[in-house]
Amino acid sequence: MPVAFVKRHLSRELIVQLMIFGVVGVTATLTHYFTALLSHELGGIDLYLANLFGYVAAVMVSFFGHGRFTFKQELNWGVFVRFSIVSVSTFFCSELILLGLEKGLDLPHRISLAVVVSTIPLITFVLSKLWVFRPPAQRENPKNQ
Repeated sequence: MPVAFVKRHLSRELIVQLMIFGVVGVTATLTHYFTALLSHELGGIDLYLANLFGYVAAVMVSFFGHGRFTFKQELNWGVFVRFSIVSVSTFFCSELILLGLEKGLDLPHRISLAVVVSTIPLITFVLSKLWVFRPPAQRENPKNQ
C-alpha cells in the first residue's frame, strides 16, 4: 500500500524538484558557514554578528536559488516577503521542536537536532511549493491546477 501511494504521488518532476531543492539548500548552508567563519576569523567580526551575516547570505542564496532553479518562478517583492515569513517561521519552529524534544521529552541533543534537520527542510519545501513560489494564478484560484 505505501509503495503504491508513493508511486502515485511522486512524479519524476517532483523528484527532480526535491533534488534541486537539496542542492540549493546545501549551497545555502555552505554559504552560511563560510561567510560566518571568514567574517569572524579573517574579518575579526564578533561571532554572533558574523553568524547573522552568514544567515543573511544563506537566505539570499536560498531565495534566488529556489526561485530560479527549484520552482522556476519570477522573483519579486511579494515572493520575497512570503519567503522571509517562511524562513523566520521555520526557524522558530525548529527552536520549538528542539525545546520540546530536549526539555519536554528529555531526548539527547543529537537526536533532537536530527529530528529538526530532517523535518524542517520538508516543511520548508511544502510551504515553498504551495505558497511562496506558487504561480499567482494558482494562489488566487487554487482550483486552476
